[in-house]
Amino acid sequence: MSKVYHNAFYAMGTRMNVVLPHSDEELCERIYKMIKHEVERIETKLSYFLPHSLVSEINNRAYEADVKVDSEMWQILKICLDYNRLTFGAFDITMRKLVDFYKLNSDLDETDLTSCMKNIQLNDELQSIRFLDDSTKIDLGGFGKGYALEKVQKLIHDSPLENAFISFGESSILTKGKHPSGKAWQVGVNNYNNSGGTAYTFELVDDSISTSSNYFLDDSGQLTFKANVINPITGKLKKEIETVTVKSKSPIEAEIFSTAFMNLSKEQICAIKEKYIDVGVVRINFDNEELSLTHL
Repeated sequence: MSKVYHNAFYAMGTRMNVVLPHSDEELCERIYKMIKHEVERIETKLSYFLPHSLVSEINNRAYEADVKVDSEMWQILKICLDYNRLTFGAFDITMRKLVDFYKLNSDLDETDLTSCMKNIQLNDELQSIRFLDDSTKIDLGGFGKGYALEKVQKLIHDSPLENAFISFGESSILTKGKHPSGKAWQVGVNNYNNSGGTAYTFELVDDSISTSSNYFLDDSGQLTFKANVINPITGKLKKEIETVTVKSKSPIEAEIFSTAFMNLSKEQICAIKEKYIDVGVVRINFDNEELSLTHL
């Protein structure tokens, strides 16, 4: 077994762990620094919370006037709008208003507030964005990690590395090649009914997965609700204990679909999968003592 390089850094509100099985530590260190630099560059541009990010500039100015953006942001906005249509509106970058509402009204699970996607206006000629309502804001939190991993994927693909494992907050995973043992990389989905246990294991070779959930296990192993899975169409908060994990060659696809599929029916997910036949979906419901696992 070759030497294994491991390093980590904090970005986008979580930790990215970089595991590179390779004997050349200098090479691994150089690639790690490239990864870190690229992810931090993306965070500086896409963060909802950083006051000088391009997303913050858009949110502060787009109701008053058209905000011209660079070619990278323009492509990101087009991708997000395309996937909003593809997912029947379930992937939505204007959910920040609803997330903030439920943070302030934790006793509620329903609101009249809904999506603001209809208030986003893109101007192809100017390559600009405009909001038609003063309460509209964009938040790329359900897209950013996947986009960052897609950029990391290219960096690793263009490198001499044959194998790599990247974990972004444990919920978004990117792999290249295989585990140093020669087998596929194995990644488990937490079993919320059995703290520390695994509900399902994925085998990954040149794959990525993303898991979305409305609950998480805290440091003490306590299952904790988070009010961030909201149906953009109905405004309802999802309270069933559930995870959706999507496997894809594309980290962006995995990230977007895992977010969207939390609010879609089996029939809607299957309709999307007819166009994306290489995408794998595992939905796990933990509401009963015996978990319910569905492959879609």
